[in-house]
Amino acid sequence: MPPPISQKKTNMTHSFYCALATRTDQEGDCSARMRWAWIVALLLAWCVLGAPGRALAQNANDEFNPGANVDARSFAVQPDGKVLVGGGFITLGGQTRNRIGRLNADGSLDTTFAGLGANSTVLSLAVQSDGKVLVGGAFTTLDGQPCNFIGRLNADGSLDSSFAGTGANSGVRSLAVQPDGKVLVGGNFTTLGGQTRSYIGRLNADGSLDTTFTGSGADGLVYNLALQPDGKVLVGGNFTTLGGQTRNRVGRLNADGSLDTTFADPGANGLVYNLALQPDGKVLLGGDFTTLGGQPRNRIGRLNADGSIDTTFTNLGASTTVLNLAVQPDGKVLVAGIFTTLDGQPRNRIGRLNADGSLDTTFTGSGADNWVFSVVPQPDGKVLAGGFFTTLDGQTRSRIGRLNADGSLDATFAASGADSVVYSLTVQPDGKVLAGGVFTTLGGQPRNYIGRFNADGSLDTTFAGSGANDGVTSLAVQPDGKVLVGGNFTTLGGQPRDRIGRLNADGSLDTTFAGPSVISNVRSLAVQPDGKVLAGGVFTTLGGQTRRRIGRLNADGSLDTTFAGLGANGPVFSLVLQPDGKVLVGGSFSTLDGQPRNRIGRLNADGSLDTTFAGLGADGLVNSLAVQSDGKVLVGGSFTTLGGQMRNYIGRLNADGSLDTAFADPGASGTVYNLAVQPDGKVLAGGLFTTLGGQTRNRIGRLNADGSLDTTFADPGANGTVYSLALQPDGKVLVSGDFTTLGGQPRSYIGRLSLPQAALQSLQATADGNGLRWMRSGTGPEVSGVRFAISTVPDAPESGWTDLGAAVRVAGGWAIDGLSLQRGVPLWVRAQGAATGGIYNGSQALVRSVLGLQLPSVAGAPTGVNAVPGNGQATVSWTAPAFDGGSPVTGYTVTGHPGGSCTPAPATATTCTVTGLTNGT
Repeated sequence: MPPPISQKKTNMTHSFYCALATRTDQEGDCSARMRWAWIVALLLAWCVLGAPGRALAQNANDEFNPGANVDARSFAVQPDGKVLVGGGFITLGGQTRNRIGRLNADGSLDTTFAGLGANSTVLSLAVQSDGKVLVGGAFTTLDGQPCNFIGRLNADGSLDSSFAGTGANSGVRSLAVQPDGKVLVGGNFTTLGGQTRSYIGRLNADGSLDTTFTGSGADGLVYNLALQPDGKVLVGGNFTTLGGQTRNRVGRLNADGSLDTTFADPGANGLVYNLALQPDGKVLLGGDFTTLGGQPRNRIGRLNADGSIDTTFTNLGASTTVLNLAVQPDGKVLVAGIFTTLDGQPRNRIGRLNADGSLDTTFTGSGADNWVFSVVPQPDGKVLAGGFFTTLDGQTRSRIGRLNADGSLDATFAASGADSVVYSLTVQPDGKVLAGGVFTTLGGQPRNYIGRFNADGSLDTTFAGSGANDGVTSLAVQPDGKVLVGGNFTTLGGQPRDRIGRLNADGSLDTTFAGPSVISNVRSLAVQPDGKVLAGGVFTTLGGQTRRRIGRLNADGSLDTTFAGLGANGPVFSLVLQPDGKVLVGGSFSTLDGQPRNRIGRLNADGSLDTTFAGLGADGLVNSLAVQSDGKVLVGGSFTTLGGQMRNYIGRLNADGSLDTAFADPGASGTVYNLAVQPDGKVLAGGLFTTLGGQTRNRIGRLNADGSLDTTFADPGANGTVYSLALQPDGKVLVSGDFTTLGGQPRSYIGRLSLPQAALQSLQATADGNGLRWMRSGTGPEVSGVRFAISTVPDAPESGWTDLGAAVRVAGGWAIDGLSLQRGVPLWVRAQGAATGGIYNGSQALVRSVLGLQLPSVAGAPTGVNAVPGNGQATVSWTAPAFDGGSPVTGYTVTGHPGGSCTPAPATATTCTVTGLTNGT
């Protein structure tokens, strides 16, 4: 009988069998030829831990039609697929929604999201991981309560009274939530949280001013903030100084608010409305500039990570202002604004550029008939659009609509839209979509400046609250489902909230978020992994302290005083948080943290200027920043030069802020307000343009990863400005702005586009069970700041998830190793990252994937078993099991039948010799 191997472990026996063959020669020595009859190893079967998920291409006939009565300026897509909408409307989906409301994923009004809304335009929305909604805008009341330009709503639309603070003294245009819960705020204000903050500042998670975020701010409006993974903050706006130094409309702050002097002044010669940070660190800018970094860039361009112009991103730009840029995971760039040509081709207010800046000719459709403020790519590849339009892709869409991935109207997103402009859309992890703007009805129901849609576009009636009293421009979703809101309001959820606040997941005001005093508009919000919230805008005070256009809040809304710096000298429109904690900043400034930064710069995690991000900046406003997976930064705005070279409204920067010349000039014909990056590197852009990449793209288009126009994305044809694009996990694209038709279909300020390409993702455990992999590709939203978590139940609240740590980028996705996951019991693991969107890319959504698994508790079998025969013996060797079942292997025993046995020395060795065997048996 052959000898088995047994491990000295609990109830474990693994056997192999071999027979010594009869000698066939006459020598009888150890070198005799032996005939092996058979060798068999009994191996344990592996449990399949996960399989790639696939989102199929969507039908181009998407009935997403929520309708707002006035402009929709901001979107925030929730993880559940619902869409928050902010703007100037007072009806959405046929019901009263004052400047904010929420749509279901199909475009119908989400009636669970109520509240009284805002008393003036909502310019910015950001959804927190807890479902609460940060709202920024021009309002002074939110949900019926005093709320100065910023506040926070609960997930039901009611005012989150835990988000307090004194708000801002003027409009909040941009909100960015940091991983630590602090909120970056940008806008028109000069005070935030009761202290001087020049157009940019940061609030703590409770709405109080984060006094650690200092710096001198900007000398002009901040339209957009983009938080980098390293904590630095990209700032875009209308400033010429940021942090006390020259920064023309674009700059970057360090995490403390000081100017990041490593990010060169890109030198935009006109307003930068939007910044979009690419995963590779490059920064897309959109705005009103015609030169960037001394080079022609017509309203859109891209900076390298150091602020220099990315000369690889080229096109003819937009014919007029670019208001919004959104980078798709595939690297293409959605462009929204006022333009009618993009890259020399007709594109009505929305188009898409390829990753190199060229026009994406696959993104077609007829665009919008009026301004598009916001474009947000959904995870399913569809594109949310919000703005002033009343038609989108040839169909009636009142300020909100959704396009398919090819730019055609998504008619399945079917509600009645908003009654006014939707500035911001943010997709929640559950697929619901937050919307902020200046509407007062959403999905046919009253929603004041902020609301939420279900994934089908119907109004989410579970998101209620009283909304805001003025415009909402930025939204940021927290991991707990709460939503940070920025804009121009002074009340949120019926309580005072100055331009920034937080809502619970039901839309009610989160009263635990202090709601810092912000003196002027908040344009951009970004939530850090630690819960702190970056805010950018026009303010000069935040939380009662000086914060010039950018600041950071603690998770309770109080001012984070550790984020300092001098801020920007002009409005900050866009903030993008990098994985390393640095913050990309875009806007209208010329100095950031006291150093010259032309409309774009980067801050370190403490708010100081990141001097490693340099470059020449943009010559016009930077409205949108989006970071690619390789760290490059997509930039959208109103510039025509970026990094000293021609980039019309869209461009890309390398991670150091220099111009990425590999990204061609997409040549939008008008301002770009929003950029959304797909995992495949393609970039969705929204704004005012009507041509992109030399072809017709009406306010929305898609670029390939090299900046060329993605011609597979048809012109969706919004008839008005696209302010916001939000990518859903399934690849569909939510679109909002000032249009009434999208893709030739009626869409009131908001709609959705379907993409023929798939949005793919796979969450798996490694073979040894000690690592996790989240692989993503296709048309969903690009994400940053990914973290893994674990729970024993699949639907646990945020408090029921245990953080496993930050992921690192790997080819095609994200990874974490060195885990010791419990075996033998059911577990659920979660991967979660942030995606930016909305006008100025000032809103932040969460994208997540959850996997159920049970790691085997039994040890694996030895593998590679081999026996070398000898005269009456055999030397046996093997490879130790890939996993040990939870306790270490203490030894092995090899037994011959008939014959002797052997035990390795030392006990854990993987070879020994069995003696006492009989030749031929």
